[in-house]
Amino acid sequence: MNFEKFFHPVFSVVLITIWAGNVFPFSLHTYHTSLTRMDYNHKDKLVEISIQLFTHDLVPLLERRTKKRIDLEKTPDIDKIILGYLGENFILKDKSAAVKKLVWVGKEVQVDTVFVYFQAQSEEDLDGFDLRNTLFFESFPEQTNLVIARYNNKKADLLFKPGDIFKKIEASKPIVKN
Repeated sequence: MNFEKFFHPVFSVVLITIWAGNVFPFSLHTYHTSLTRMDYNHKDKLVEISIQLFTHDLVPLLERRTKKRIDLEKTPDIDKIILGYLGENFILKDKSAAVKKLVWVGKEVQVDTVFVYFQAQSEEDLDGFDLRNTLFFESFPEQTNLVIARYNNKKADLLFKPGDIFKKIEASKPIVKN
C-alpha cells in the first residue's frame, strides 16, 4: 500500500481539523454574526427591517435573560421577549435624534436561523439616520453585525463590532439594477 497517497497533506489537515473539533468542540464556533436588511418603503412611510440571527446564539442569550428554558416556537410571549432584547440593542434614530419605535411584524424559525421582522414609521428615508446595533456584544467579543440599508435607489452598508455605538446611515453607492 502506498502510504504517501493515503497521507496526502490535504487529508492530514482534514484529520487534524476533525480531531481538534472533537477534542475542543468550542473551537469550531468562533464566528458570530447577524445580518440586517433595512428597506425604506416610501409609499407606506415605513422602515421595514429583517434580521437574521443564529438560533445557537439567540436561545442561550434569551435563557440567561429570562432565567428559563426558551423554545422559539412554544415559549409564551417569545415575540415580546425577542422584541425587548432588540429594542435595547437595535436603536434607530431619525435626523432629529428621535428614537423610532420598533413594531413587531413576525418571525420565521428555521433549523439554525431565526428571521425576525419589524418596522418603524418614518416620514423620511434613512439618509442621515443613526443606528445602533449591539446585538450579542455582551455575549461574544468577536460578534459582528452587518446592516444593509436601502432607500431611494441608494444603498448603505454598515458593519458593527464591539465598541461601536451609533453609526450614521449614508448611502455609499446607488443600487445597481440588472
